[in-house]
Amino acid sequence: EKARDNIAAIRLLKTLEAENREAIDDEKPVLARYAGWGAIPNVFGYIPPGEWRNTAAAVKELLTGPEFESARASTPNAHFTSPQVIEAIWNGLHHMGFGKGAQILEPAMGVGHFFGLMPESMQGGHRTGVELDSITARIAQKLYPDATIFAKGFEETPLPDNYFDAIVGNVPFGDYGVHDPSMKPQLTRAIHDYFFAKSLQKLRPGGVLALITSRYTMDKESDTIRRHLAEHADLLGAIRLPNTAFKGNAGTEVTTDILF
Repeated sequence: EKARDNIAAIRLLKTLEAENREAIDDEKPVLARYAGWGAIPNVFGYIPPGEWRNTAAAVKELLTGPEFESARASTPNAHFTSPQVIEAIWNGLHHMGFGKGAQILEPAMGVGHFFGLMPESMQGGHRTGVELDSITARIAQKLYPDATIFAKGFEETPLPDNYFDAIVGNVPFGDYGVHDPSMKPQLTRAIHDYFFAKSLQKLRPGGVLALITSRYTMDKESDTIRRHLAEHADLLGAIRLPNTAFKGNAGTEVTTDILF
């Protein structure tokens, strides 16, 4: 079902791009159901299992070579956030005094569910998003034409330092590094820690980071990232989510934390 929703969203995206137009209201739910390929990497197997062959063939036919490789590369991290968690984060920011007109950044936005669920009481400012996978970023741009969306890695995106009022989102997790010569190497060794350190640079004094991360940001033995965060920001609160928090939406069981 998720694969069929994804294919329908990509078909619609390609139609919108071919006709050079924005999505109408009836089309937006089709785009918003795009859930990435994190829970269904079988579509990109070099020899897909039998029951996935038709779907895999449909995806291969729809995507160009570079789009296919970009989507395949996204599977470790394309686990989109459930609406309840997103709404809770916006509620938290509302309690912290965020109102209309805030400059918001989402550094790993997927198709932009954080933007879609942003309460009206906080809208009116400019929204900026970053998404590495090209199809996902282009769907996000059709859903939120008023936002500035960069279809590239966070490390390659030219964003001002000390600028955003709030940085929200669900960062990629994984025990692999990011190449970013502008950051100290010890902060780039794990991608989730890198996203925290880099986001902090972009946040203005008095701004708030509200990011979902793997539990290993808080639990791992090495305290490099925690020490860095403690030196440059104040921890306002942390919530550990049950490992089923992403199961319904993303098909993954992983223990995650929301850190403010």
